[in-house]
Amino acid sequence: MSNISYRIKHIGINTHSTAEAAELAKTLCEVFGFEYGPECDASIFAGPLMEIMRHSNLGVNGHIALQTDDVEAAMEDLASRGITFRPEFVRKDESGKVYFAYLDQEFGGFAFHLTT
Repeated sequence: MSNISYRIKHIGINTHSTAEAAELAKTLCEVFGFEYGPECDASIFAGPLMEIMRHSNLGVNGHIALQTDDVEAAMEDLASRGITFRPEFVRKDESGKVYFAYLDQEFGGFAFHLTT
């Protein structure tokens, strides 16, 4: 059994446009009392847990961000179980250490990424 720990950092929900993303973010904020934002080119957050995507590029429904203390160790652990990663979505810090990586596989209509 692995000693890698995973926690949900946020859930990404796909939409088809900026207008649809903004409307959904506003609705979630009203319903759950979340704070609107921040925004970036790809998404709008509704509180810290919901990332509303302005597109539907990854995952049928969206993505689930899993936070872990060591992304490289988590990648090794998952690779030992047959999981592969999308090289175009692997991000490294200035020292070359991986801090973000998307899995190739999707589960339940969701893409998954690891992050610190």
